[in-house]
Amino acid sequence: MNSNSEHSKHVIDEVRSRIKRKGKIPFSEFMEVALYLPSYGYYCVNEKQPYREDYYTSPTVSPVFGACIAIQLRQMWVLLGKPKEFAVVEIGSGNGNLSSDIIGFAPNFDIEFASCLKYFPTDITDKVPSKITGCVISNELLDAFPVARFKIIENSIHEVFITLDTDENIIEVTERCSNSQINEYLQSLNNPLIEGYKGEFNVGIDDWMRKVSGILSKGFVLTIDYGGYKDDVYSKSNSKGTLQTYYNHVYGLSPYQKVGQQDLTAKVDFSRAIEVGYANGIDSIGLIQQADFLRSNGIEEMQNQIRDIKLDSRDKQENLYAIDMLRRTDHLGGFKVLIQSKDQDGLSLEKLWPSRNELDAFAKDPPLKTLDHIRILPTQYSNSYVEVDNLFEDFPGTS
Repeated sequence: MNSNSEHSKHVIDEVRSRIKRKGKIPFSEFMEVALYLPSYGYYCVNEKQPYREDYYTSPTVSPVFGACIAIQLRQMWVLLGKPKEFAVVEIGSGNGNLSSDIIGFAPNFDIEFASCLKYFPTDITDKVPSKITGCVISNELLDAFPVARFKIIENSIHEVFITLDTDENIIEVTERCSNSQINEYLQSLNNPLIEGYKGEFNVGIDDWMRKVSGILSKGFVLTIDYGGYKDDVYSKSNSKGTLQTYYNHVYGLSPYQKVGQQDLTAKVDFSRAIEVGYANGIDSIGLIQQADFLRSNGIEEMQNQIRDIKLDSRDKQENLYAIDMLRRTDHLGGFKVLIQSKDQDGLSLEKLWPSRNELDAFAKDPPLKTLDHIRILPTQYSNSYVEVDNLFEDFPGTS
């Protein structure tokens, strides 16, 4: 048995064990086991670097992404009055690309800011600092929080559960949803969900925002992910659900295939993050596309500088293509950036952006890709990232 099959067996055995004890488990529990079972879940296998095999992320495509965030953090530091220690807690730091790119670029454009920057790259299960002055960052973290799955049957919300058939195969069943949190939230939508609608409810956002509030005493929250406001996430266009699976750059497998070996994600409902944030003392400043966020923090200026650098033509092309991927709204530029604050008054998105003169100065020495970043070849470019809704097919045993 190869190592991947062994990991999958351990995860499936854990799922079966829980079902035998409880009779059935909600899909959210299955997803949590598949992704986070210690030593065997998708994100918990130490020797695996999922991003290299299954999907790209902005920090792995180009260091310019981290450079733009460094510029944004510097502006946040200024708005906080240039504290002697500006702490940045990145949760879900993965391979560390983002942290190294931010830390590496900061001295290039502001030595004083770099000397005040204290960066904490952490895993989601790590202990984190508390009561910091600074910023909490996450990139493509919330989409991997466990989700409950539901279906509208006879105008009622039914939740998806996982159980076993007589041959101990994993199957789905549904029953009327008894979770008041899910029921109340879905019933608050402006447009009622239609008969047969299938979707997800992120069960981790509430705990996440409480955790963020405990980390942050004063400062900002920067959340980057794919999704939208709740009426977008729960629109008719998403009536088959937004759950996606990724395995070796292939999407669309059943979530019950390659268990523990493939990524499971769903669109983020940023409305919920905003609402729960307010309940925990965190105000919303704005939700914008990643393309606009990066444009406000110098990506065009850096791209222009790279065009003028004396560089091997192939390397130059690859660096420019990577930046274009970050900017294009049909690629990574279509991700969303939610900016929130705590203990800050009168802030708007416009106040967060450096001036054009500052950006011209900050972008004079843009970072170039290294061996730590994924190579993007011109022939790969057109298909390097596509956001596609999973078909959320019915499975045997679904009722």
